[in-house]
Amino acid sequence: MSKDRFVAFFDAIMAIIMTIVVLEFVIPNGTKWSDLQVLGYQVVAYAISFFWLGGMWINIHNIWHGVDTIDRPVLWTNIAMLFFSSMIPFLVVYMGRNINELVLQLIYGIDVLCITSLNEISVELLSRHHDCVKKQMPQFRTSIAIDFGIKVIGVIIGVTCFPMAIMISVLLAMVFLIVWKTVIERKNKKS
Repeated sequence: MSKDRFVAFFDAIMAIIMTIVVLEFVIPNGTKWSDLQVLGYQVVAYAISFFWLGGMWINIHNIWHGVDTIDRPVLWTNIAMLFFSSMIPFLVVYMGRNINELVLQLIYGIDVLCITSLNEISVELLSRHHDCVKKQMPQFRTSIAIDFGIKVIGVIIGVTCFPMAIMISVLLAMVFLIVWKTVIERKNKKS
C-alpha cells in the first residue's frame, strides 16, 4: 500500500488528538488571574502531552521520509498506536483534575509506554523492507532505549513515592529526545 493515504489519515487523527483536550477545559467564570485556578494542572498536563505527541509526530515523519509503501503489520501497529494516543485527551483532563492520584498517573504512564513501544515496533517493521529506515536504526534504538528507560524510571518512582514523577518522566523523555536529535543532526552536518 502507498504510504501517502495512511500518512494523511495518521496526520488527521493526531491533529484531532492533540487539540481536542482544550475543548474539555472548564471555562473560568471570571477574567482575573485567580479565576484561572479552576484549570489547575490541566494546562500543564496538556502542554506536556501536546509537545510529547508533537515530537513523536515529527520523529515519525523523519523516519518515514524515504518510505514509499507500507505493509499490513505496519498499518495495524500504527492503528494500535493511534488507539492508545486517542486515550491521551481523556487521561490528560482526568489526570489534570486529580494530579496526585497514583491510579490516574499510572494509567497515563502505561498508555505512554504502549505508544512508545508501538512506535518502536513500527520502526522495526519498517526497517525490514526500507534501507532508508534501516540506516537510522542504530541511533533510533539507542534513543528509544533511553526514552523508554526514563519513562519506566518515572513509573517506578511514581508507584513507590511520587505519582507526578510519571508525568514528569514524559517531559524529561521529550527534552532528552529534542537534545538527542539536535546533537545527532549537528554531528551529521559535520560529517
